[in-house]
Amino acid sequence: MPRYSVQFRRVGIGRTIGLVVAIAVGLAAAIALIVLSLGLALILIPVVAVALVVGRWRLRRMRAAAEAERGRPGAGKTIEIDYTVVDGDGERR
Repeated sequence: MPRYSVQFRRVGIGRTIGLVVAIAVGLAAAIALIVLSLGLALILIPVVAVALVVGRWRLRRMRAAAEAERGRPGAGKTIEIDYTVVDGDGERR
């Protein structure tokens, strides 16, 4: 089995400080993103819950109205219009 050797170069103090600052900024951005997403979820979860409750209530009300209408024969919606039969040679309106 071959052996691998990993060697790191020495970097100067300026690059070390830059690396530490970059890691700190990355971690701060990640933490800020997590806090922002949790805050947004804290606001949106109750809004979505209320919307679901209202939606279910309206759906049940519509189903009950449809059931009541189904029980009455001839209670469906009828659309009455005047119409004219047009041959293929005539004008269309």
